[in-house]
Amino acid sequence: MYKLRLSLAAFIFSLLMSPLLAAAPVKITFSADKMQGSGQKGQNSTALTGNAKVSVDSLNIYGERIELYGKDYRYIRASGNVTGEDAEKGFTFSAASLSYDRETEVAEFMGQAKVEDTKNKVETAAERIEYNQKNEIILLQMAVKLKSKDIICDSLFAVYNRNTSMLELTGKPAVKKGKDEFKAARISVDLETEDIKLEGKVSGSVTEEKEDATAAETSAKEEPKTP
Repeated sequence: MYKLRLSLAAFIFSLLMSPLLAAAPVKITFSADKMQGSGQKGQNSTALTGNAKVSVDSLNIYGERIELYGKDYRYIRASGNVTGEDAEKGFTFSAASLSYDRETEVAEFMGQAKVEDTKNKVETAAERIEYNQKNEIILLQMAVKLKSKDIICDSLFAVYNRNTSMLELTGKPAVKKGKDEFKAARISVDLETEDIKLEGKVSGSVTEEKEDATAAETSAKEEPKTP
């Protein structure tokens, strides 16, 4: 118990001192059923288990187990029904596990990962997702699925730029827009304008919207006759 208190005190002291040492102040808070930590010089490590939660400014991370380690607790690793959100930056996520570098602001989501861009209303899913918060680029690998408005995309690999709303798909990509479907070696989609660009081995099907002939005939029959 005494060792745990010392570790907890060292952890809280380190969190309070981190804003003074870093270029920009960062607030870190946490909660869990259990905590275990070590305070080796320059290599702090703390493990939170059971209903664990870690908040870094506006970013909230939830999981069955969350570890903070490295100098000034630079790295965060979470596992077990990982979920979270950042209301300020406009995204939510879920995955089997998560790794986050506070310095580079790069998050890696593994195992049935999902990241939703709540600002642009774009839903993404893949086995592995890497999100760079500095340049707002999301990399998706394996079993990629993306949905935006009337557009649904499938591929093995994808790059989504939140700033420009541009999406690049490779690895047997397919895009459905309403009743239309497109396939190619490479597909680029502007999610803002819904413009689609196809490159290499292009194929697809387009459904033409036709006027309802029956409705037109009925309307004609109902027109009053001139005596």
